[in-house]
Amino acid sequence: MKFSVQREDVHQAVAAVQRATATRVIQPILSNILIIADNEKLKLSATDLDFAIETSIPAHIVVAGQSTLSAKKLSEILGKLPNSREVEFDIDHETQMARIQSGTAIFDMRTLPSDDFPIVPALDETVADADSGVGGVLEVDAKALARAINQTTFAAASYDANNVLGGVYFQINADGLEMAATDGSRLARRIEAVQSVSLGPVSAIIPARTLQEFLKLSASDSGNPTVKIAIYNGQISFRTSRYYVLSRLLDGQYPKYNQLIPQENKVVAYANRKEFIECLERTAVMANERTNIVKMMLEGNLLSLAAQTPDVGDSKDTLSIHYEGEPLNIAFNYKYVLDALKVIESDDVRMETNGPLAPTLFKAREENGYLCLVMPVQVK
Repeated sequence: MKFSVQREDVHQAVAAVQRATATRVIQPILSNILIIADNEKLKLSATDLDFAIETSIPAHIVVAGQSTLSAKKLSEILGKLPNSREVEFDIDHETQMARIQSGTAIFDMRTLPSDDFPIVPALDETVADADSGVGGVLEVDAKALARAINQTTFAAASYDANNVLGGVYFQINADGLEMAATDGSRLARRIEAVQSVSLGPVSAIIPARTLQEFLKLSASDSGNPTVKIAIYNGQISFRTSRYYVLSRLLDGQYPKYNQLIPQENKVVAYANRKEFIECLERTAVMANERTNIVKMMLEGNLLSLAAQTPDVGDSKDTLSIHYEGEPLNIAFNYKYVLDALKVIESDDVRMETNGPLAPTLFKAREENGYLCLVMPVQVK
């Protein structure tokens, strides 16, 4: 097996697929990248058995073949090589050694047989050949999907990746795309009309990590107008022009989150989003690092913020808002409010609630299909 490739191309590809290698290595092969050289292309794959990433790059193939190399060491080697250089790979399957050469630099690495590498199925092709009713293949607008991922995944639970709360509920039908995530203390939901090609209504609970990693990859694939999604046999895949991402789905019943969203709120206030973020971040400097609580008081056309850490000090700040209701004192984990404010696509934000302990909604001034619900905290 012998081939050469541009350093920039292979370095970027290795960095991308390395995200899927196992962090806790039970099988050594799972810390390796599968490299297949054929047809003037180099295909790179990595998986931890629950999650997989594949990509292809152009290469000059002298002798076709396939093998696996340590993702960590290969990434380190490529990171130290000069830019605008060609990298040559010469892999001997009998000795299980790979020679990597660029200019005067030579590295010899041990390989592991590609036969031991788990198969990463092409799910979209599998579903296309399967009987109807067992899965779904659809194409959605890439920008709409990226927006929905960015506005929801932060609200998923991080304490248990295998729990359904560690995932994002995904649903697409004739009405459009709906995605939602909740960790029990907050809820983020995005509803958006999208043009999709689908076999019918499709829903799934996708691990938040899968969507976050896909979002990072798709950011470098901005020329792709659509994403091809396949769901089949407890798995989901995303395919763009550059990347293929495969993941298991979470099994279980997702909470009926729409029942948690109040239909009417008596308290409504409007604030400039940028000024709200800056004021909250300043006040939060003195928030208790264990509780992250910031108190808020709405009165007249002012929002007063206050935070305190015993034995350290306190902070206060005010923000001009539009508010005509009775004075209201309410407190939040400020990190939850900041997360919501940072993804709302509007110059002004709308804050709605029914009282100091009632669910509070943060959304754009004008309805745009997005909301984030944050539960207040009770303070003495």
